[in-house]
Amino acid sequence: MNASSTPHPRRGLLVACLLVIALVVTVVVWRVREGDDGRQVATGPAGAAFYEVSPQQLATDRHGTLIWSRRVVDGPTIGGTTHLVMYRSMSAKGEPVAVSGVVSIPSGEPPEGGWPVISWGHGTTGMADDCAPSRSLVDQQTGIYTASMDQTTTDLVGDGYAVVRTDYEGLGTPGPHPYLMGQSAGASMTDIVLAAHELSPDLSPRWVAMGHSQGGQAALFTSRFTDAYAPGLDLAGIVALAPPSQLGVVVEMAGGQAPAGTTEEEQAAATDSASGAGFLGPLVVAAARVTGVDVKDVVTPAGQRLLPQLEDRCIAELFREDSFGGMRLEDFLREDADLSRIRRTVGTNDAAELHPHAPVLIVHGTKDTTVPPLLSDRLSEQYEQQGADVEYVRVSGADHISVLEASRPRVQEWVSAAFVEAG
Repeated sequence: MNASSTPHPRRGLLVACLLVIALVVTVVVWRVREGDDGRQVATGPAGAAFYEVSPQQLATDRHGTLIWSRRVVDGPTIGGTTHLVMYRSMSAKGEPVAVSGVVSIPSGEPPEGGWPVISWGHGTTGMADDCAPSRSLVDQQTGIYTASMDQTTTDLVGDGYAVVRTDYEGLGTPGPHPYLMGQSAGASMTDIVLAAHELSPDLSPRWVAMGHSQGGQAALFTSRFTDAYAPGLDLAGIVALAPPSQLGVVVEMAGGQAPAGTTEEEQAAATDSASGAGFLGPLVVAAARVTGVDVKDVVTPAGQRLLPQLEDRCIAELFREDSFGGMRLEDFLREDADLSRIRRTVGTNDAAELHPHAPVLIVHGTKDTTVPPLLSDRLSEQYEQQGADVEYVRVSGADHISVLEASRPRVQEWVSAAFVEAG
């Protein structure tokens, strides 16, 4: 063997080390497996590393495509086959973003045309990563509200629906959560349906968007993400349970002005919604970040001291007396705050500004003190005036949480009919 063909010992060792490192990284971070229809599906890493996606992985494909997934074998029982998923969506600023979620598919043979899909939008859980509902399948820490969603999912899967549940932008994954920014949440709810079709070929193109509270607003916003945005999908209907709306009015009321044309009842409802910093504080912060307004220009020093809690507390802790729940809105917002730019952003993300073309069911409890029912009274009127196909159900005696169980029979009946009519 001549000198030119003799391997260099040090170079050979370096190459071997690089190969070993590459192999270890590939095994630890993600693997590629073959899906049921022969497509290549990446398996994401275990634990919290599942939520860490590189810019390169995000940029390699379009919205609604899977980055990776992982079969859930431990954790809360949801029924059927459940997967954690990471997929591509669009942020509140219209930029590519990685979003996490859960896909649950019934067991057995799918009906002709595939399992009909329900995309579920969860209510407010917080703004910190640990508040993402899918995290309960990773760390086994399930709160009361997440357990309720797991039960709702189990019931729907048992009824023969594939259920997909987004965490929304910035929950679980790096970056801030744009709270009550309907554009982002609606995209997340739509894109996880597209991604689920990559995971399984047994899903129908027909789907219903369903959500509670924050998720009710998100479900309504899926009406903006159809046709060219989600080719091949057929949005059969939207169910909005206790959705917040009239948010632009609420922000104007917070700024000390009642918009022209609002009735006394609407002003009263807006005043109730804007009386404390619990929900409106995080909304103003999220809208400021999306708009590019310096939070210090609208939030008092006392309010600014609470902002770090948004990144490490979930909803129950945020409503404690030592947090947003103990602060009046007038102590949170600067007296000289210019909310005009924030108002425009909030208006763009307000369900009252939508023109839904799919059938809509709005459900609200008459005893709801979290989201006043007068807001949905007005929302249903606005949709009817547009000529939208909307049904409004007021559930007597139900509050913000009990409306889920109290309205279940009517919701089940409506969803079943929506799928039949879409078929």
